Amino acid sequence: MLHRLRQAVGRHLVNSQGWRTDRKIVVFESDDWGTIRMSSKNNLTKLSDLGIKTQRCHYDENDALASEEDLTQLFELLSSHKDSQGKCPVITANVIMTNPDFDKIKAADFTEYHYEVFTETLDKYPNHKNSFKLWKEGIKGSLFYPQYHGREHLNVMRWMKCLKDSESETRKAFNAGVFGLSNTVVSEDRKSHLASYDWDDHDSRDFVLRSIPDGLSLFEKLFGFKSLSSIAPNYYWHYDVEQVLRDNGVRYIQGSAVQKSPIINGKQYKKIRHFTGQKNDLGQWYLVRNCKFEPSSDPSIDWVNHCLNHIRTAFFWGKPAIIESHRVNYIGFIHQKNRDKSLQMLDLLLKKIIDTWPEVEFMTSDQLGKLIEEDG
Repeated sequence: MLHRLRQAVGRHLVNSQGWRTDRKIVVFESDDWGTIRMSSKNNLTKLSDLGIKTQRCHYDENDALASEEDLTQLFELLSSHKDSQGKCPVITANVIMTNPDFDKIKAADFTEYHYEVFTETLDKYPNHKNSFKLWKEGIKGSLFYPQYHGREHLNVMRWMKCLKDSESETRKAFNAGVFGLSNTVVSEDRKSHLASYDWDDHDSRDFVLRSIPDGLSLFEKLFGFKSLSSIAPNYYWHYDVEQVLRDNGVRYIQGSAVQKSPIINGKQYKKIRHFTGQKNDLGQWYLVRNCKFEPSSDPSIDWVNHCLNHIRTAFFWGKPAIIESHRVNYIGFIHQKNRDKSLQMLDLLLKKIIDTWPEVEFMTSDQLGKLIEEDG
């Protein structure tokens, strides 16, 4: 009871500051599109047999590149709902642009890092060759709108260091085409390999800051437009990251209420609080997630009513409902039931949103950012 009370108070605090509107705006922000995570169901079994406790992390158990079937079913569901202006719900798909090139890294005896654009990775997977074509159809149909999540969802320098140990769990995962093991599933004592913008020293800081313009350039070449918003993997980022993003056209910073800012050679992180409509001294605006719809993470939760309660709180304070809902929820490539259950709940959630707030408007993150900027 006390835990639930604290959560409720926390939701009100997150919504109590910042930009307000009488409009009922709903944004779905979904991270991790483009990155591998688990390479196949067979490799999941292999890693489990090696003693890697993948069952401790729902991402490692269920998340993967979206197959053609995953995308088709998601888009069909989204297209069956309409808001007050006749627009369908749209996923702001925060994209990781590249994956490690395992063959080249191995050929270099783990001394050099190489990457491939995620579209090249899709071509290597069994049910994914038309996935990017479906992405483009989703964009054209205003169901799926890419924004920038990072060049890779990987702390490259930490990962490469661990790969040099041939007996490490990191190397065993590498041999299965996997790099994104959560710290909760491995026995190795290490910092996160998934927090791309975290850094330990000046060399890793410089690597991060160089990767961002490269990743944003890849984004623009692939999609034909600039990403106006961005979200840092695992919510770790430093002010220097915001500067590089700003210099490359990013005006809106997606994120949680708390930013974890790395300190070089430090064991702790500086925590910085944000709210929607807050503006930094670089002229960028923060968009803070205040709702959550993550059915894959915990099947014991009634995620439909959980999310509806978050939306009610947001609207009570005159805030847009910015819903965090990671890609993992919509992936059936590893376990079909994972996708099917989430889509059933998403369908019900959308029906209840539209029934409860007939005036609702579905937007992308950058559309919301532009609205806030114009009001500002």
